[in-house]
Amino acid sequence: MDVMDRRRAFGTAQVVFLATLVALDFAFGWVAKPLMQALGLASFLHVEMIPPVMLLLLARLTLDRFGTLVAYEVAWAVVALVLMPGTVVPGPLKLIPFLLQGLVLDGTFSLGVRSPRIRVVVAAVLGGLTGAICQGLIRVALGLPWAKATQVYIGLQLLGSIAVHVAGALLALAVWRRVQDHPALQGLRVGP
Repeated sequence: MDVMDRRRAFGTAQVVFLATLVALDFAFGWVAKPLMQALGLASFLHVEMIPPVMLLLLARLTLDRFGTLVAYEVAWAVVALVLMPGTVVPGPLKLIPFLLQGLVLDGTFSLGVRSPRIRVVVAAVLGGLTGAICQGLIRVALGLPWAKATQVYIGLQLLGSIAVHVAGALLALAVWRRVQDHPALQGLRVGP
C-alpha cells in the first residue's frame, strides 16, 4: 500500500474524529433542545440544529470522501436509537431518514464540483429536503392523516429544514475558512 492509498483510507484518527463530532452533535442537542423548548423557540424553526448541521458538513469538508456522511448519519441514528427510543419516529425507523440523508449528502458532495461553497450549500439544501421528506412520509405511514393541515405542516417542516441546513452550511463555510489549513486537520485529510 503506497502513501496515496493510505491517505485515502479511513484510519483510527479519522474514526475518532468522526466519532467526536457525532458525540459533540448529540451532546449539543441534549443541552440546546430543552433550552430552546423552554424559551419557546423550537416549535417551528429548529435553530438548535444549526450547529449540528455545521459539524456534519465540517466532517465532510475535512474527511472529503464518499461514505463520511453516511457513517456520520448512521452513527448518530444508532446513538439516537438507544438514547431516544420514544421520539416521533420510533425505533429502527430512525435509521431510514438518516441513511437516505447521508447518501444524498455524500452523493451531492461527490458530484465533482471543486468549489466548497457550491458543494456545501447544494448538499445542505438537498440534505435538508431529503431529511424532512423522509420524516414526513414516515409520520404519514405511521398514521398521520394526509389532510390539508398535514400537507401544510410537512411543507413548513420542509422550508424550516432547508433554512436550518443553509444556515448550518454558511456557518460551516465560515468556520472552514478559518481552520482548513490547520496542521491537525491536514493530518486527517483522506480526500483528493
